[in-house]
Amino acid sequence: MLVSLCVLAVSAGCLGLNGDSGTSTSTPTAAGGTTAHVTDVVDGDTVDVRLAGGHEDTVRLLGVDTPEVHVENDPAEFEGVPDTAAGRSCLRRYGERASAFAVDRLADSAVRLRFDAAAGRRGGYDRLLAYVVVDGRSFNAALVERGHARLYDSSFRERDRYAELEREAREAGRGLWSCAA
Repeated sequence: MLVSLCVLAVSAGCLGLNGDSGTSTSTPTAAGGTTAHVTDVVDGDTVDVRLAGGHEDTVRLLGVDTPEVHVENDPAEFEGVPDTAAGRSCLRRYGERASAFAVDRLADSAVRLRFDAAAGRRGGYDRLLAYVVVDGRSFNAALVERGHARLYDSSFRERDRYAELEREAREAGRGLWSCAA
């Protein structure tokens, strides 16, 4: 009985049933998130992972939106980027750069997924919504800070911080914000 309870408690922690702000801890507890192995980088804001126990899932990075690489971009989603062929082309280039950044930092890596109760557990297409922490840093925040992504219009605890990071990137013309007219 005791062994069953311990296995249940560890499993619940490994699945990261509760959210947190995105800082890293060393054990896979409910409050600390869960460890995962990135098996594929779909694009700049979506990765496939293998969780403890071998379960595979798709993670949509919480709070960020990188330009698309598989479909057309809508410049209206990126404030100041002109709705022109040049604007769409520029966004595509920065979508490719965001994807390359994700491949460089996340491909075949161990990461920590942190969940946020304010955002919910799953989003569109039934993907997990999570902060991805690699080497003790929020990869989601790094995307916004470097101008690889915009703040995604949704509810989550880090929203104010990400809004400030986006404002700074836009003012500096970093990354995709260099596409703005």
